[in-house]
Amino acid sequence: MYDYPPNSVYFLTGSTFLHYPYFKDLEEKLIVLEAIKKLKKDKKIQICAYSIQINHYHLVFYSRAEKDVAVVKQYMHGGVSHRYTILHGKVQTEFWGTYKIIRIFSQEMYWKIVGYVNGNLLKHHEVGTFDELKRNQFSSYGHFANKYGDEMMKGVVYKVIDIGEGAEGEVDIDEMKKCYLRSFPN
Repeated sequence: MYDYPPNSVYFLTGSTFLHYPYFKDLEEKLIVLEAIKKLKKDKKIQICAYSIQINHYHLVFYSRAEKDVAVVKQYMHGGVSHRYTILHGKVQTEFWGTYKIIRIFSQEMYWKIVGYVNGNLLKHHEVGTFDELKRNQFSSYGHFANKYGDEMMKGVVYKVIDIGEGAEGEVDIDEMKKCYLRSFPN
């Protein structure tokens, strides 16, 4: 029996054990991105938004069936840790730490989570500008910016993450340190 109603949108986030930076290299991050692509291709899971950081990921997806949430979690956790083991030739005994699954109940909640997910690489200083974020394959921000416009998506990100970006597009690191999550702790 599953506790996740079908025909719903969910936010899944997973953090590595003790926030170890398992995804600091390009090919390590690609493992997570490939798991997301496989979910879409092999299991026909509709991916709404994602971001992949050095020690965690965020994923927003649509679940058609009761089992979809379990399938997504298995691909993201079991599949990623398995591929990581193959890449590095050794088993990481403590790979994943905590995870959260949240059902999204409203459009307002959806856009807050999308803003948080899409701005997460900025929040964690993995990119320094919205332009870099838009070009980065490890965030769905570029897709949203192309679909809805840069200004709208910057506004969506700014509503949930306090990011100070200068006129030249650079992010003020002192302002970045003040980043906080208004709606979702992590």
